Amino acid sequence: MDVPTNKTQTILIVGAGVGGLSFYHSVRKNLGKKFNVKIFDREKSPEDRWQGYNIYISKKGVTSLFYCTPPELQVRFPEAMPDPTPTEYHTMLLTDHIGRKLLKIPYQKTKNIYEIESLKHDFAGIVSYRNILRDVLLEGVDIQWGKKCVGYEESDDGVWALFEDGTREFGDLLIGADGINSPIRKQKVPNLEIFDLGVTSVTVDIAVPKNLANQLMSNYSNSLIQESIGKNGDFHFSFFRLIPIDKSDEPIYRATLCYIYPTRYDIKDNISIDDNDPESVIKHAISRIRQLRPPCELTDLLIELFSLVPFSHVEEKYPFRTYIPPRRRQLLDIDPLSVPPWKNDRIILLGDAAHATNPILGLGANSVLQDAYLLTKELRNCENDDLVECIRRYNEQMRIRSSKDVMESRNFILNHQKPVGNFGLLIRYSVFRLIDVFNNILAFIKFYI
Repeated sequence: MDVPTNKTQTILIVGAGVGGLSFYHSVRKNLGKKFNVKIFDREKSPEDRWQGYNIYISKKGVTSLFYCTPPELQVRFPEAMPDPTPTEYHTMLLTDHIGRKLLKIPYQKTKNIYEIESLKHDFAGIVSYRNILRDVLLEGVDIQWGKKCVGYEESDDGVWALFEDGTREFGDLLIGADGINSPIRKQKVPNLEIFDLGVTSVTVDIAVPKNLANQLMSNYSNSLIQESIGKNGDFHFSFFRLIPIDKSDEPIYRATLCYIYPTRYDIKDNISIDDNDPESVIKHAISRIRQLRPPCELTDLLIELFSLVPFSHVEEKYPFRTYIPPRRRQLLDIDPLSVPPWKNDRIILLGDAAHATNPILGLGANSVLQDAYLLTKELRNCENDDLVECIRRYNEQMRIRSSKDVMESRNFILNHQKPVGNFGLLIRYSVFRLIDVFNNILAFIKFYI
């Protein structure tokens, strides 16, 4: 097949998630005279697939997002990241298994996302609606839908993206932003394997009534991100916005709720759970909470929250557009430094395709936004530096930075997934409280000195 000749180089992006879309906009905004850009997604339409839970965008993520996007999108960011209410504190508070405070990240309170972007330190962030952020990023993007990439072929002049429908597309660069199961990664770096953390998660989006929202806020000192660490290797996290998602007399709020426990319990008990039956999954999650958590107010609250999970899609009656049936899932990640550096060529990995991160610390979305920012900055130098050299610098920096996030999240799980006695709990909780003191000292220096 003849290779097309283009005066302006073309970038092909596979994957229209937050990362792929951010990089698409960044190419058009920052590299428009150097590159054309095309983007493809395996789904048939923007509404074809559920688009994720609430996410936390840190200061670094916000900075990257602003760099990548044009002003006409930036004015729409409050749709996905509404201005904080007076009682919202966009930070994380970690408690022990019965709800006693261990540490609270001392993030600065801000009026809106634009104030976060202008800060000179990293102690800030905002809880965001991922599905709405994606809707905002879809504006002005000509996506070729229904194009599932199954691999690629390299040539002397570029690279062909190969699609399941038998078509192919030629470009000078191919960006694999196609997620943790990326066919592009599997072909490019076949020895970069997915790591199983040995824990099972049940994660859901639920509609929380005002009384339970107030209880969460009271237990967690108005922190929107709530985490607790159990004594039997289990974890809980939840986060939401204190902004009603309906117009009824009794307001409700969209919350993301997750319970994580060691998979060995399911193996030991030889249980048989139908993961295609939401009711069975939720009943199992509640039974694990009762088994692994002591009777207390926090345990009762977790059970009551999981009891709100709908077992079927209730269409227009559901208070927010996206819904996914609850399932048990293994927590997985990918450490890009677990293999030697891969070849610096026309095939580039971005986001979960290179460094999927478990959600316990909320680092994944921020990492992919930083990828888009970094890759753009390196490609801006391609007139002065060889293109391969620009890609080499991106790969080197991306691998080091993202591996740190992956391993921080992985080690948090691995270091606390085994049952501990009273002495072990004393040591564990003392360490967290020392970290809390250190964080507050560091934040004071950043804020006021």
